[in-house]
Amino acid sequence: MCGSSKVRELAEKEPENGVFRMLRSDVTRFLTTILIGTTVVNIAATALVTEAATAIFGEAGVSAATGLMTVAILLLTEITPKSVAVHNAQEVARIVVRPVAWLSLVLYPVGRIVTYLSMGILKILGLKGRSEPYVTEDELKLMLRGAELSGAIEEEEQDMIENVLEIKDTHVREVMTPLVDVVAIDASGSLVDFHSMWVTHQYSRVPVFEQRIDNIVGIAYAMDLLDYVQKGDLLESTSVGDMAHKPAYFVPDSMSVWNLLREFRIRKVHMAVVLNEYGGTVGIVTLEDVVEEIVGEIFDENDSKEEIQKKTGYIVMRDEGVYDVDANTSIDQLSEELNIKMPETHNVCLFCGKQGIQYETVSGFVCEAFGYIPKTGESVKVVLEKENWEEDGEEEEGNKQEKQEQKEKHQIYRVEVY
Repeated sequence: MCGSSKVRELAEKEPENGVFRMLRSDVTRFLTTILIGTTVVNIAATALVTEAATAIFGEAGVSAATGLMTVAILLLTEITPKSVAVHNAQEVARIVVRPVAWLSLVLYPVGRIVTYLSMGILKILGLKGRSEPYVTEDELKLMLRGAELSGAIEEEEQDMIENVLEIKDTHVREVMTPLVDVVAIDASGSLVDFHSMWVTHQYSRVPVFEQRIDNIVGIAYAMDLLDYVQKGDLLESTSVGDMAHKPAYFVPDSMSVWNLLREFRIRKVHMAVVLNEYGGTVGIVTLEDVVEEIVGEIFDENDSKEEIQKKTGYIVMRDEGVYDVDANTSIDQLSEELNIKMPETHNVCLFCGKQGIQYETVSGFVCEAFGYIPKTGESVKVVLEKENWEEDGEEEEGNKQEKQEQKEKHQIYRVEVY
């Protein structure tokens, strides 16, 4: 039948007396009327047929009536009408809404009593009733996949919408730039130094630190340089610390990206310094990082080949089953690119089962496999196991092989150091 969202959409296109406006006004009342009517008809029909069968066949008529009505109810009141309604939802709704609306006036007292009784039972059981149906996030994703398969939306649109749904479960540490990759400038440096850094990296915002790079005190804006360029004598005498915007905005690495986006909007800033649970600086995160979680990687004309590689990851096949992978490549990307099934969460060690083990990149994965930071030339052997898939025996052999190739995944289950 028509979903509540579809009913609202159709109701907005109709006049005041339209059938879908009637349906939208009180969906629960319509459903209650249909259930009461169906139940009464089924019981009455069963009673009449049983009475007639008993009069004709005696006691054997009870069994005959039971079998006959079971088949009749399934075919005539359950399977057939619901199948027709599913395939012709709008047409069926236009036909039945008005008769059901009139019937609801007659059955209104009974419907109210049944509704109150059901709400009372729910209250006794400690459950809360809902006035109208709802859609879960998983159901919404399933609807999106169906829309993409039917051609209603593009695959890129589906991915973006799903990314929006998942962004609230994504933590800042998953999207930040780690401290080892951060380009920052000393607060004691002059604006000439800042200008030289801007010419090299073309960053519009640069973290400013004092003494150590993990002691970030503010953010320097390249736009502010324009105020000093016309005053050439001030470029040497003015320090970066004097023009930096202080204090910097600090966020915990456990903060959700959704909350970070909201804070960026409220505070009107585009960059934040990321701290771990001990208060140590672990990286920076920008508005661009957040947007890229939704729309994918964004590049501009100033991004170097190395910067693009860091953003996209570096996975190159050298030989059959042999790949060159950049250490900064995310585990999720590696799983997708190589068709390897990795754990959905990294909170449990894949190899020893210990709690609290977390890694987001290939570098963390390898270090966890070794148990220490490996030296150049050391190797780690990963044994892969194909996952079993059940197939429908009625499928054609060609389709079965094609689906098997698409579904075939690998799962890492043992690591040996040699």
